[in-house]
Amino acid sequence: MKQAARVVSAFCGRHPLFVAGICVVACIVLADIDGRLGFAMAACLSLFGFLDGNWRRGFTLALICAVAVGIFQQRNAHRDQLGEAMLQRGHAELKGRVLDSASGTGRYWSAPVEVTEGPFAGAKVDWSGSGEIPVTGAMVQAGGDFLPLPEPRNPGEFDEAAWLRREGISAVFEASRWRQIVVQTGAWAKLAQRIRVGFRQGITAGLDEQSQEARVIRAVVMGDHPRDSDELLDAFRSSGTLHLFSVSGMHVAMVAGIAWLLLRVVRVPRRTAVLALIPLVFGYAWITGNGSPAVRAAWMASVFLMAFVWKRRPDLLNVLGAVLLGMLLWNGNLIFQAGAQLSYGVVAVIAIGTAWAMRAFSWMGAEENYLPSELMGKWRAGGLWIRRRTAQSLAVSTAAWIGSTPLTIWHFRLLTPVSIIANLPLILIVYPMMALALLSAALHPFSSRAAAWTTQGTASLANVCVATAAWFGRLPASHFQIPAKGSAQLLIYDLKYGAGAGCFSGGWGEGAVLMDCGDRNSFQYRIAPSLRRLGISPDSVVLSHPDGSHIATQPMVREAFPIKQVLLPVELARSPAYRSWLSDTDRDLKKRFVQETAGLNFPDGAWLECLNTPPSRAQNIMADNRVAVYRLHWRNWKILFMSDAGDVIEQQLLKSGKDLSADLVIVGRHPTDSHLGDRFLDRVNPKAIIASNASYPAEERLKPGEIDYWSSRGIQVIDQGKTGGVTVRIGSDGELWVDGFVDQSSVRLTH
Repeated sequence: MKQAARVVSAFCGRHPLFVAGICVVACIVLADIDGRLGFAMAACLSLFGFLDGNWRRGFTLALICAVAVGIFQQRNAHRDQLGEAMLQRGHAELKGRVLDSASGTGRYWSAPVEVTEGPFAGAKVDWSGSGEIPVTGAMVQAGGDFLPLPEPRNPGEFDEAAWLRREGISAVFEASRWRQIVVQTGAWAKLAQRIRVGFRQGITAGLDEQSQEARVIRAVVMGDHPRDSDELLDAFRSSGTLHLFSVSGMHVAMVAGIAWLLLRVVRVPRRTAVLALIPLVFGYAWITGNGSPAVRAAWMASVFLMAFVWKRRPDLLNVLGAVLLGMLLWNGNLIFQAGAQLSYGVVAVIAIGTAWAMRAFSWMGAEENYLPSELMGKWRAGGLWIRRRTAQSLAVSTAAWIGSTPLTIWHFRLLTPVSIIANLPLILIVYPMMALALLSAALHPFSSRAAAWTTQGTASLANVCVATAAWFGRLPASHFQIPAKGSAQLLIYDLKYGAGAGCFSGGWGEGAVLMDCGDRNSFQYRIAPSLRRLGISPDSVVLSHPDGSHIATQPMVREAFPIKQVLLPVELARSPAYRSWLSDTDRDLKKRFVQETAGLNFPDGAWLECLNTPPSRAQNIMADNRVAVYRLHWRNWKILFMSDAGDVIEQQLLKSGKDLSADLVIVGRHPTDSHLGDRFLDRVNPKAIIASNASYPAEERLKPGEIDYWSSRGIQVIDQGKTGGVTVRIGSDGELWVDGFVDQSSVRLTH
């Protein structure tokens, strides 16, 4: 016990800044739960110094922690107070400065804006506007309404509201579309934007902006997230090398390394070269957008380099602790970002664990027993040097993997053992790729032809990079998606604009089936990310009708998940999205039509039947009048999927004479027809109805009279306008539960 205490005390003595940083992290995490816990933790830490025989250390540590907790609480309280005041105000005229370049599609955009005038001066809002897209540093002015931050409405959905709060955003400001937004771009903002745009154009000079090569180069050099590129992202995600697409410490180190080589080649003195690297790394972080990972890495690199300037031996853990302390004292909310946790966590484990990991690879760099290095020839000595470098790189990669694995499992439910070896060749490819891209950017202002010629080499390396990542991602046991825990469940999404989607999952180790896929936007930004976070990977798709708001597209869905079969309602349709599902280009996808299928087996012993066969080739009929109505038999429960079917299809079902009974009905909205009429409900006799209720367009809204009528028949109504997404599950006693996500409601059905 005493030996352990001495080891801990010695560690704290060697790395005081790192220990202080870890203690502040613990206090802020507790303060986020309850402020009193943070201060209590700070008080407890003061005992550490007394027990260690150094009361000054304990007092200093407690003081730093208490100050950090106080700043953290004051910042959050001020943000929330401003948010409440804004929502009470409702409408306002705002003027503010754009903090980051606006993002969006078409003429609609959003950007973080700091209010500069009026009662809310200093507050940050998520400004939603239209028209001229402002750049970083521009001033915007408009009238509009304050709205609450967008809370998630479905299980597994990205919590945008929580993320915005961590960024210091108090509310959403929706500028009026009836009045033009005044955008004033100053000379410095214009110059900065011109430099950034020039750099962006320079690194991809001569390439098609939408080509794979250009997207990869921009992702690696600037950290631009490739849009509509699930297949490309999946190659790097599966190989555990997606960090290459985020400007981080590795990128900053590469840029610094390239600059160092150039400065040494031109014989710049060592001390001067080190000093020149500091503004260079900050300049790289700035020109790539001042992203949090890049700025963190630039600060860490600058502190590390200053140790050489002051002729001191740099300690990586103390450097990490110094930057961590500065960040937490400035804004403790940053530690709750996944990127910050991965950045600091990986560096800490590399600093602590590389020496231990090196033991596993020391054999690679061992000298021959009877041949000292002094007697080795040039080739043999070179081989030994390569082996030692490889062993060291594998040790660092192993330590980095150990440090990142718990966080990637926690945040992304993904385990990638192959990244230990995949990182080595990919970094060797990315290094010259980065050098050529920077050379191209430097040449572009003087000779676009020379820049384009250089870019061809960068593009070739980008293709090699993608192929290498894809090869590692395809290796057996290269990656594992941590499956969803618990029993089987049916998830019904609550989506905007009348889109519809659901997913039946068999639980741990079982498959999953997508029941409609929503529209393209919903699938890409809500459904697919939600399922990944829940650890659900569908392998089958069931489509209800050829409506673009329910089917996404075949390439999009198959890029996201390993879909092997699809059940289709009709053979012909006008919708281009539906035609993508009919395409014969991919022979690996098994297509089945409801006209040819008696039923479809589902996970957990469930099976699906189709109660009607919509007109298969009548493509001129409205899509909502060509709905395939499905019934799921799940243990001793029946669930009826009506989708957007109206009275026309209900009458067809009534005339068929089939058994239509169901315990639970899931219904959407027909744009022109009524639904769930008296006779139909008499035949179905449901215990509950899950009804979609989108606020826009008007025909997608659920009318209060409908809810009252269904309730008067003794039917429990689950209004998705209130519940958001719902999860249907079977309890331990065989009862059926319908759980709402937004209002945390639960409806229990029994036979």
